[in-house]
Amino acid sequence: MFNRTPFFIHINRYGQRFSQRAGGAAGWLLMGPGLALAGMGLAILLWPELLAYLVAGLLLFAGLTLTAWGWQMSQVQKRMADQLRNRYNGDYYEDPRF
Repeated sequence: MFNRTPFFIHINRYGQRFSQRAGGAAGWLLMGPGLALAGMGLAILLWPELLAYLVAGLLLFAGLTLTAWGWQMSQVQKRMADQLRNRYNGDYYEDPRF
């Protein structure tokens, strides 16, 4: 309906210029990690013990993350229990300090 208005034509031209520039970057956003994964696969084929280090690192990261998450949950439960023990039942508003 409004395809031939000057505003639409101007915006359409800008969109085409942007997509031409972003096309190369979008391709590299897929090719970069793909090349990195292919390189890791090749490195694991050459040095199989590297796979053990990668798996051990992943398990260590997951274990530490779950431990930290559990610790945070226990701290939240302690704060909630303290609030109930102090008979806190009102609305809580922090004093904004700018």
